[in-house]
Amino acid sequence: MTITAVWPISSTYDPNAGDGLTVTDPAGIDDLVARLSEPTAGPATIWHEQREPVAEDTEMLDHDVLAVVHDGYAYLSYIDAGNDFAILDGDPASPGFAGEDIDFPPGSGVSTQLLAEALREFLRTGRRPAAVSWQPVEP
Repeated sequence: MTITAVWPISSTYDPNAGDGLTVTDPAGIDDLVARLSEPTAGPATIWHEQREPVAEDTEMLDHDVLAVVHDGYAYLSYIDAGNDFAILDGDPASPGFAGEDIDFPPGSGVSTQLLAEALREFLRTGRRPAAVSWQPVEP
């Protein structure tokens, strides 16, 4: 199984800076989380390469996963055809995170170890991780 992650890098020299990583082995998840923990890393869009596209005539995948590490906490969102948009039910002490494309409210952050566990499960199954607790996000 394979997941790919891409994310922006905050840079005063290059406004279009970014990074990415393709992971095929569970051990590679630790590297991904470490790279997302760097202070200049932004939210990562992650997709599972073995998931089916939304329709046969498109390459758009049937799921959307976003992960970010900020102030020592990790945040994760997930949506697919069988699951409404949800974020983690995290540590009540975790601060919120406000990004350009996503906001995570206070209390939705978890440890980076728990994020790694969830991403390993996503790599293995291609499905929404059950190793973590989710809370729905109201539109």
